[in-house]
Amino acid sequence: MNIVYLTWGETPRSYGVFNSQVISQFVANCNSGIVGKFSFISAIPLIHSGMVREKFNYKNEIEKIRHNLGDIEFIRISIYAPQNFVNSSKATFRFMHLGSHQRLATILKKQQADIVHCRGYHATYAALLTRERYQLNYKVIFDARGLWPEEMALKKNYEDNNPNYLFLKNIEQLLFEKSDIIITVSDTMKQHYASMTRKNIENIYLSAPVEQWNIPAKEKKEATTLVYVGALADDTWHKPQSLASLYNHFRTQWSKAHLVIITTSNHEAIKAHFQHIPEDEITLTSTKNHQDLYNILSTCHFSCLPYFTPSTIREKRISDTVLAVKTVEYLSAGLPVLCNKYCGGAAAIIENNNLGINYDPESFTEIQKSRMDKLLDKKTSLQAVELAKQLFSYKENAIKYKKIYESLAK
Repeated sequence: MNIVYLTWGETPRSYGVFNSQVISQFVANCNSGIVGKFSFISAIPLIHSGMVREKFNYKNEIEKIRHNLGDIEFIRISIYAPQNFVNSSKATFRFMHLGSHQRLATILKKQQADIVHCRGYHATYAALLTRERYQLNYKVIFDARGLWPEEMALKKNYEDNNPNYLFLKNIEQLLFEKSDIIITVSDTMKQHYASMTRKNIENIYLSAPVEQWNIPAKEKKEATTLVYVGALADDTWHKPQSLASLYNHFRTQWSKAHLVIITTSNHEAIKAHFQHIPEDEITLTSTKNHQDLYNILSTCHFSCLPYFTPSTIREKRISDTVLAVKTVEYLSAGLPVLCNKYCGGAAAIIENNNLGINYDPESFTEIQKSRMDKLLDKKTSLQAVELAKQLFSYKENAIKYKKIYESLAK
């Protein structure tokens, strides 16, 4: 069985989400007992974020990726467009694929691919059109990751009758019809897709190195610490003001509180939203590997998912399916979660397992010291870790992927 993992339009990195959710999981899949050949293809825009973030050091990232992949061959394809075109409109979508499918076909023929595991909409579209245009014979996994047409519509203010939105919805329908199986990352996302297609859908949650983490309940310290992990900027769904509002309420419940923000977003821009908080009450930092993240999370008491407050049907549709990577990291570290109730995928897991508090972001009335006190015990922490091992383990998820690969190979 020859399995190829395909990404399209992303900047491959040896850290962050790309490493934790893509590379590490695929390596685990390949080590799950499958006999065959494995390769990893990244189609990368000629102008991409590595040129900004890592600049000339980005070549070192490529070497680190190869190291992380081990024996898995890493192949790059050029996309002849700037990376911002990944957020496509009807006019720009084709530029993310123009001239690249022939190169993909050549590689897939050489690899004698049986299965192409595609991350997201662009990758799936490329694999499907290449299969059809060059008459290749492989199965395509549409690993969707998120509601892309809705996300683009939200970013660009498309209405339901906007030609760009309708174009993206047609692309989505094509992927539903032509792919061989669909993978979602939350129960609510699976329910949403099931309302639009009869294609076989499997749900596999996001992943974390849960076998490495086993954090006991925290000892009560002078300051009760709330931690946030991930992107935090006004132009994202994770807005500093939402976190600031949550922390404003959180700190009223404790005699002394502390906020830790772990992010690669602009720290100075974030500080502007917390000017009313004493400087020594906030820690702003960033990490580039799981161990560094673990070390910081192990000092905290609560984690949070402040997100944003959806106001339209589309915003509610997107938020209802959300299960962010940070949710996985929090629970894997044994931390109870204070979760915006509109983060549907995460909120369902938290509520069903009593591992935090789902709150209304307009009132925060659910966040009370009496309720939080009950979550500051070893039982809750260990329960979170055990649940994480069941749902988010690389090893357990690899077993699920193995079953999918084997079913497609029959």
